[in-house]
Amino acid sequence: MRRAGLMVAAAVTAVAVQAAPAHADSTVVVRGLDFSGGLTSLAITGCPGLFDRVAEPISTYLSKAADVPLGSRALKYDLAGGNAVGAQHAVASMTGTTVAGMSVQAPQGTTGVAYAGYQSPADYGTNLVWVGRADLTAAAGGWQQVDATGLTYTWTQYDLAAQRPAPLADAAADAATAEAPATVDSFVAAHGGDGPGFWTVGFGCDGNPFKVDALRVGTPGNVTTYDLEGYTSRTAIGGSRSRVAPGDGVTLRGTLRDERGAALPHGLLVLESQPYGASGFSPVEGATAPVDGGDPTVTVEPTTHTVYRWRFAGTWSVDGSVSPTFTVDVATLVDAALDVSGGAGQPLAVAGGTNPPQPGVRATLWEVTPHGRAEVAHTVVGKDGRYSFEVPEGHTGRFVVTVPAAHGNLAGQSPVVLVRALQR
Repeated sequence: MRRAGLMVAAAVTAVAVQAAPAHADSTVVVRGLDFSGGLTSLAITGCPGLFDRVAEPISTYLSKAADVPLGSRALKYDLAGGNAVGAQHAVASMTGTTVAGMSVQAPQGTTGVAYAGYQSPADYGTNLVWVGRADLTAAAGGWQQVDATGLTYTWTQYDLAAQRPAPLADAAADAATAEAPATVDSFVAAHGGDGPGFWTVGFGCDGNPFKVDALRVGTPGNVTTYDLEGYTSRTAIGGSRSRVAPGDGVTLRGTLRDERGAALPHGLLVLESQPYGASGFSPVEGATAPVDGGDPTVTVEPTTHTVYRWRFAGTWSVDGSVSPTFTVDVATLVDAALDVSGGAGQPLAVAGGTNPPQPGVRATLWEVTPHGRAEVAHTVVGKDGRYSFEVPEGHTGRFVVTVPAAHGNLAGQSPVVLVRALQR
């Protein structure tokens, strides 16, 4: 697995009452750890108690696999033991929430912990919250859905601001803070009725590696599922020029950015081309460029109309992307010269060729006059790309040869050929 370079933010906070959403199941795609300030996020908790965390750096790895519950990625963790990482769902109603959990996979199995935080009506406006704790176990093997709402919890009242059990005035009251195990519904009914709170589900208490995906919260028919995915990318292309002669080079630059516009530190761009007549794009030989934090360039020498693009295949943590296209048009070069090889008494000729060869294309001989060009003769370019015209008797002056656009190349015109006399 490749490290995504992400750290989980650890915080469990009190919850404000939210307006009830419209009823409909929905899926939210989360890129990396960007939950965008919603009421569902990732959380780190202690395993013995909510805030009893073991000091350790916790890294998040984006794991790409075909068997994940949603999309193509999940988040992977490998903890030291003593902490749990997983889903945190803040809710406006504890009894009104009947789905609160996530999917987990642990090749060796793993243990975890669930917490249910509930603020009773008597504690509104304070930092006092009842927190229930329940052990969790994920069996070794495939993906499993874990839900916190039907568990039986052991309850303790916490001061969330101080991140510890709430201090009480006397020993009798202190004994009352640890209540008998109860489900959330039973505990809420015995403490004044429904209120806001949170659910957390996390694994890794035993230090075994695990993956998480598909965080879920809501009620049947109104469940929001959070699909944990990689970052998106944007690939772009630019070129030094878009019209060249055969043999001229064009420098193509590739840029690769993440969804925030930052350059990716690593990645591989592959230049693809679609020459005139090709049915699709294919990689350009020798035009694979590592990004390494910069914008790579490649020089190409097309001989025909060619469309280019950069392709980024993606990494474990970043989705692939393809750039827009960049088109390079290639001119047809036409050379022409006066041919005097015919011998005495033979007409003069104008002969030359095309680059690239344009067999079967009509070549036209023009006389250039003060009033414009006048067609003198035409012929067909041969298989070898060569042509020849006899200059009609009586024609002297300036001549050019043209060929139309063909075979993926732009039209071409020769330099001026000066015919001084037709008589030898």
